[in-house]
Amino acid sequence: MKGTGKDFRTNKYGAGSKAAAVAAGRLRAAEGADIVPLLTPRNLALTLALAVTVIAAILVTFFNVHKTHVIGNTIYTNDEMTEYVQKGFFGENSFALSLLYHNRSVDDMAFVESIDIQMLSPVEVNIVVHEKKLAGYIDAGDSNIYVDEAGIVVERSMKTIFGVPRIEGVEAEEAVKGEKLIVDNPFGLSAALHALHTMAKYDISVSNLSSDPSASITIDLGDIDVILGQDENYDLKLSRLAGLMPELQGRTGVINLMTYTSEKNIIILQKKR
Repeated sequence: MKGTGKDFRTNKYGAGSKAAAVAAGRLRAAEGADIVPLLTPRNLALTLALAVTVIAAILVTFFNVHKTHVIGNTIYTNDEMTEYVQKGFFGENSFALSLLYHNRSVDDMAFVESIDIQMLSPVEVNIVVHEKKLAGYIDAGDSNIYVDEAGIVVERSMKTIFGVPRIEGVEAEEAVKGEKLIVDNPFGLSAALHALHTMAKYDISVSNLSSDPSASITIDLGDIDVILGQDENYDLKLSRLAGLMPELQGRTGVINLMTYTSEKNIIILQKKR
């Protein structure tokens, strides 16, 4: 039979029928069942734990100290400083050490102020030592009392440190760490510290210097004694002395600078009596 122009094909579900609504609901439910939320607290915690584990594994595996360079130490040896910083659980880990020792103050090393550790590579570090500044020391019999330029007690120790001058002619009466040293000849100590400060300015090194009861300072240059006198014109006297040092090599005697001024500027090396 010929068609009449009408489409006799029938849909399984007519538009708007109850069956169509049910089918659509089932489709949405099926699609919804495939969507699983990822950013749950549990998943975030697991991801964070995994990331921490991976980072920790990398740090433990690759950041192990194999080479150290110790800088700035004159009192303690390289081995002593390396052993000090590498003690403890994180002592071999370069990354942990660089975090732990960032301008870190030190309380259990008598002559060290602070330590910095610089990581050069995962296996190589610099140990930078900042030592306490010592102007000189006084022999107290059972120990040495180290002071800074202001006469403040830095440390009391049995250790004798090479390169730190001994101050003679003054005796300690009271020595409290962090406080000004009390001595029997305070003017002598003050003059000695001033002389030491000025000598450092002109790169003059001495092993010891002494003060007499009038606070007149004499410095020991080995075979030559230099009498600076009381606390005046030290800058002028020591600047001139620094210029003469090459000429004094190998000589012996006494140089008296007690009355030396810019006008009276003749220096004579006399024989020791």
